[in-house]
Amino acid sequence: MSSSTSLHALGSPWIQFCHCGKRAPVKTSWTGENIGRRFWACEKYGVDDTCGYFVWLDPPTCARGRELVPWLREKIDSLEKEVAAAHAKEKNYSRAMLFALLLSFFFLFLISLVK
Repeated sequence: MSSSTSLHALGSPWIQFCHCGKRAPVKTSWTGENIGRRFWACEKYGVDDTCGYFVWLDPPTCARGRELVPWLREKIDSLEKEVAAAHAKEKNYSRAMLFALLLSFFFLFLISLVK
């Protein structure tokens, strides 16, 4: 049974089964010519290629997409690093504020004892 026959027999274009009989997950290619292009493949794809099931989900990536997607990935990675650094800075700031608050309560307590 071909992949397209098994695809339509299930009634959903998003579910495909490989030659092993297992559900084939949708994966994304990050190689040059096919960057960002999704495909179905056996769950063992890239590890044990005995099944050999592979079907493109998306049409070929256009030239502009091949230029733009790597730039967008770099931008996303850069922004994720900035967000992580901001979260770390915020966490340190929160700790410092908590310490200052506890210290001020401690000094107020000491002042109340002196009176």
